[in-house]
Amino acid sequence: MTRPSPTATTSAPPRSTYAKYLAALGPGFLFAGAAIGTSHVVQSTRAGAEYGIGLLGFILLAILIKYPAFFFGPFYVSVTGKSLIEGYRRTFGKTVVALFALVQLPVLAIIIAAIAITTAGLAGSLLSLSLGAPTIAVVLIAGGCLLTYTGGYRMLDWVNKVFIGILSLTTLLATLAALPMVEWSLYPATAASPLFSAATLVTLVAVLGLMPSDITLAIMNSLWSEARNKARGERCDTEAEKVDFDIGYIGAAILAACFVIMGAGVMHSQGITPADGAVGFASQVIGLYTSTLGEWSGFVVGISAFTVMLTTLLTVLDGFPRMLTAAYHAITRPDGIEEEARRVEGSRPYLIAMLGLSLLAILILFTLMGSFRLFMDFVMVVAFLISPILATLNHFTANGASVPAGLRPSRLINAWSLLAIAALVLLSLGYLYARFIH
Repeated sequence: MTRPSPTATTSAPPRSTYAKYLAALGPGFLFAGAAIGTSHVVQSTRAGAEYGIGLLGFILLAILIKYPAFFFGPFYVSVTGKSLIEGYRRTFGKTVVALFALVQLPVLAIIIAAIAITTAGLAGSLLSLSLGAPTIAVVLIAGGCLLTYTGGYRMLDWVNKVFIGILSLTTLLATLAALPMVEWSLYPATAASPLFSAATLVTLVAVLGLMPSDITLAIMNSLWSEARNKARGERCDTEAEKVDFDIGYIGAAILAACFVIMGAGVMHSQGITPADGAVGFASQVIGLYTSTLGEWSGFVVGISAFTVMLTTLLTVLDGFPRMLTAAYHAITRPDGIEEEARRVEGSRPYLIAMLGLSLLAILILFTLMGSFRLFMDFVMVVAFLISPILATLNHFTANGASVPAGLRPSRLINAWSLLAIAALVLLSLGYLYARFIH
């Protein structure tokens, strides 16, 4: 889908195609780990519980349409050796980078709070903890910060690959167990609202907002690719980056479908409404599988869901500070100096960003968590409404002057990208009309 690009920033001994692809693996798995979180465990399961498999096609279509916006992250690294943050600076200037960081700061803290409270709910349910979900979330955030700051990219990459393997296996087992209970109709008559209604449109935006994830994950992916290249001492070419990315992206899509099917098979088939609280929702999902499919399934689903959320929490606790630190470096580096000498990982700005986002997330946990469901919908809607802007930035960065003309994306993927931007804009306008005007 893209033209060839330089293979490395330094000379490297020839290697087989298999070895080249194997060496590139890492950022794509981190992408999957960050993507398969609240959007899957909460929103996909809830979509299945309330609409059966009626929204499954929309979810898969949204993931397909958004592909170019996410792919431009690793693509840009493969042809320039730089992250998308640096691409924004070179394409649009420091002002756009500063505005991006300013707008993203509260959004990132809200997303961390949403992930942490969901993970805390699962931990509280699995371990029968008497502590409140916000308190458990604080412990998880603190532990996650310590682990990611001291371990760096190599530790995160290793832990994430282990967790991704566990959650993929357990989720597939649980989905197979739920398949016989699913009502296989395009749009069940028992869905929570008619297909062509304002209520369904509002629900769709809430579900699709982080499906498979917020588009800022493209930026995080580019930063992880840059970190992997520095750790290996050479740059992966576009083909290898695409293989790594596609594995993570397709995996995230498959697991999104799995959680919809589990919600449809176990909850929708019995007419059970998802609970509003974090711990209540987690206990409900795990308890339903235990009572309907046997003790083993409750354990499988519980471990699967908790692993999903813990993986996501670790990746955002590294990725978000990494992104803000890269933005700070791009803004403060003097004009005329193209190469960034300051490191991101383990730096003082990285630590300040991590602590600042964590404290802001903790504040949100204890002040804005009146309704778990409304809070999650708010997070998804905010993420969705800024998606067209980020998709547009990524498109023009990948086709900007910092990318050699012969290495820019193909006409096909550019047309695909423009279609995605148009679809995101139209759906966002449709949501605003249905929510505030209609």
